[in-house]
Amino acid sequence: MPNDSETVRVRAVDWKKIYLIPAAVLCAVAAVIFFLFDPTKVAIFPPCLFHQLTGLDCPGCGAQRALHQLLHGHLIAALRLNAMFVVSLPLGAWYLPRFIKRSVNHPQTSSKVGWLWIYFGAWIAFGVLRNLPFPICAWFAA
Repeated sequence: MPNDSETVRVRAVDWKKIYLIPAAVLCAVAAVIFFLFDPTKVAIFPPCLFHQLTGLDCPGCGAQRALHQLLHGHLIAALRLNAMFVVSLPLGAWYLPRFIKRSVNHPQTSSKVGWLWIYFGAWIAFGVLRNLPFPICAWFAA
């Protein structure tokens, strides 16, 4: 018969893993919504406040339309709308399960965040490049 400390430890690990189910359900529901409804034709999706206030494209502008195109199998159209977002999806699919596993199994260990600063810098550079008035930068525009 296990003692009380072992029982508490098992329950804590099970509790930490249980949030994966709602997260997966939320992602599936979001994917269905983005598959069924085109963000250019339906007003249920939030507009970009940065674009409304400044007239410039933020790094995330076009991500909703890109996701809709990607879910319909139109990779090139999705890349034209927001290439950084499309490239980030496989990176997130690779990194997030590892991050969750590490935080569940070893919550006190710190993760290396150096490459995250490089990734954040790439998003900032993407946001700047998509608003420059040069012909080569027009490819980055939403």
